[in-house]
Amino acid sequence: MDNPFTYLNCAELTNVGKKRKNNEDSMVSLLERGLFCVADGMGGVQGGAVASQAVADALREAFTDSPDAPFAVTAKASARMVARALNSASQWIKERADERGLAGSGSTAVVLAFDCVTPSRALILHAGDSRAYRLRSDKLTQLSADHSVAAAAGLTNERDLPAMFRGVITRAVGLDPTVELEETEADVATGDLFLLCSDGLTKMVPDKLIHKILRKHASASLDEQAQLLIDAALDAGGEDNVTVVLVRVDSDLPQAPTMEIPPETLILEALPVAPPPAARLPANPMADTDERGFDAPTAETGQTPPTPCSESGHTPMPITVTAKTGFPQPHPANSTRNIVVMLALVVMLFAAAVAGLRVIYRRAQGQHLPLRPDTAESSAPSATEESRAPQPDH
Repeated sequence: MDNPFTYLNCAELTNVGKKRKNNEDSMVSLLERGLFCVADGMGGVQGGAVASQAVADALREAFTDSPDAPFAVTAKASARMVARALNSASQWIKERADERGLAGSGSTAVVLAFDCVTPSRALILHAGDSRAYRLRSDKLTQLSADHSVAAAAGLTNERDLPAMFRGVITRAVGLDPTVELEETEADVATGDLFLLCSDGLTKMVPDKLIHKILRKHASASLDEQAQLLIDAALDAGGEDNVTVVLVRVDSDLPQAPTMEIPPETLILEALPVAPPPAARLPANPMADTDERGFDAPTAETGQTPPTPCSESGHTPMPITVTAKTGFPQPHPANSTRNIVVMLALVVMLFAAAVAGLRVIYRRAQGQHLPLRPDTAESSAPSATEESRAPQPDH
């Protein structure tokens, strides 16, 4: 097909990192469709790798093989197709995980969709903590907001959280039959550089250093810039898989509108985001698995399982965060996991309240608490206790 996005240039690169044996990240670059994605799997070898690959496969199928693909010419129509594809992927991932007892299988997703009709427009759709940035006029701006406990608590450094909440994300593809995607509008201008990445980059390399690398090597090719970002993550320790997709507006944007919007596109824009009850991910319909536990290829599809991957650093936590978007969003149904999480939080709050009452009571009795929980209280009576002891009659 002809490429209407001749003014865009792109590069993508992924690396397993220094701590993990395998790579659970996946990426999509469909330049001729103006669609790009980074997905970061979670759930270990059988869960995370398959989940992120399912996200990538669903998007490729939707934007290359489906009958609707030629009509996804506006960012809004593309967003509807993205939501439909990721909902199908989410349903398939959850059903597969439930069948195999793979609790917590899922994947983050951050998608960038450009508008062919109005080239100055784009949409970002995401769930999880994979991020989207834009570099414009020497200013790096984060366009997506992390769906994580740290972000919900207003913290920029996860190390400020208790260990049990570090790495906990609040949205992901595969935790429920549908996924709540946050949509963010982004304007596009000549010279803009967009960055999609997994948290293997952002947890290792601060935004200031990302900005410095991209600014210092602005004249380098996108492939070189992507490698420099990967190298920075590795130099910082490379604790996770790291994936980078760069998209640059290399030439002047076409004057809008570039074409009449087909009626099929308007129908796409009006589509509901939730899939029909019988929807399934066509990319991986097989139930048989090979000796490693992956879906085995069949003669009908000729598909091969994703590369085996290591345990993910993500901890899924299905808390819904309200999306700030102008488009309607699906709301995942409450699951058993939600109830367990809420009960755990209630228990923690109750324990904290009991500890607080204990402090108040002891202070009221004129006693002093030990400095450490493991410090035993002295069995000898204190001066206060001695003064309160009954005195013998003389």
